[in-house]
Amino acid sequence: MKTTFRGLAVSTLAFALSASVASLSFAPFSAVSSAAQAAPKTPKVEAKGEESVPKGPTAREIELGKKAADELEKNPKIKLLDGSKDPVAKALLTKLNEMATDLGKASSRPDIKYNIKVIDDDDLNAFTLPNGQIYMYRGLIDFAGSDDEIAAVLSHEIGHNARMHALRGQAKSKTMSWIGLAAMAAMLTGKSGANIAQFSQYLLMGIMNGYSETYEKEADVAGIEQMAKTKWNPSSIVSFMQRLNQEEKRRPEWEAGIFRTHPPTHERAAAAMSEIQERGLPFTPRDVAGARQATVVDGKDRISIKFGGDTLFELAASGDTLEATRKRAQNVATKVNQQMRANLRMHEISSEGDASSARLLARGEELVRITPADAKLTGLSPAACAQKWRDNFRRLFWRETINGKL
Repeated sequence: MKTTFRGLAVSTLAFALSASVASLSFAPFSAVSSAAQAAPKTPKVEAKGEESVPKGPTAREIELGKKAADELEKNPKIKLLDGSKDPVAKALLTKLNEMATDLGKASSRPDIKYNIKVIDDDDLNAFTLPNGQIYMYRGLIDFAGSDDEIAAVLSHEIGHNARMHALRGQAKSKTMSWIGLAAMAAMLTGKSGANIAQFSQYLLMGIMNGYSETYEKEADVAGIEQMAKTKWNPSSIVSFMQRLNQEEKRRPEWEAGIFRTHPPTHERAAAAMSEIQERGLPFTPRDVAGARQATVVDGKDRISIKFGGDTLFELAASGDTLEATRKRAQNVATKVNQQMRANLRMHEISSEGDASSARLLARGEELVRITPADAKLTGLSPAACAQKWRDNFRRLFWRETINGKL
């Protein structure tokens, strides 16, 4: 299936755009369920202050969320991962739901219970329905560079619930004419406007108004707030947007007139960065769960410092110096990891030395000193060996620039 992109918004108050979910058919909503009738009455939602927002779901949110989720999951085009049949899917769903519980409790509406489901599709997509129903596409999970980036997507979606965007957006949807809706339905599904009645009024509202710049900014800010209160790194919101922006540059952009009002991904990445800085939070996009790190690997006549599958340095070792060289290598690996977590940049790597000795520097501090024995492994002088090791390091940064992750 073709993967589509349009910034960080999708059909229903979402994080990344795919036309596929918008093309589904839904039935209109009807009466409020018995569960919804027992819930608190819907408050006025024009005000944004947390004092006016209920801690749990409203009757209307329960109604909308249940109806939309029921209709979505009835659609034969939607294939959900089944944790009862697949242990790998079960582990993934458990992890995602634990993340959402953690982030939800940190939100301004901690009494909403989140339920995360995964759609088995390659699209880079995620969206939320009222009352904590969040759907993530397998393609987006695979695309994420770390668990922290997955948490960033979840936190953004939870932010939409926390800011009551579903209810606040309903009033705007009433201004859309049925002619306009029919045209949109035909464009999204390839069918005639006669099938417009199949679309859920709520989901149409999401398609039309889910790209509000105000709502997206609010969800981004809420996402940062929530992550800052948990173990997840808020910097991942920026890194995810930056990588998605790189993908948008590589692939044809999916265009539809009304979606042009959605703020571009690079602008949202910059806004999220500013929000992080204004809050005095450190920007450490590499300091995330599951991130690659420098490790020490023993060899016959050398000990290597590797970063993932890439060899950065090789230190000469022999039988009588093996343990000392291993400690030296571990010390170098520790320095590398500290610098990388502190967001070391390519231009901050330098080398200096001569024919007898040389060293590699990061931000002016020594990472590793090259001995003549180390240089002999490469057939170069110590100074030339230091330059080679510098270039090894810089290749990591080029990969990060191209792929959005190390």
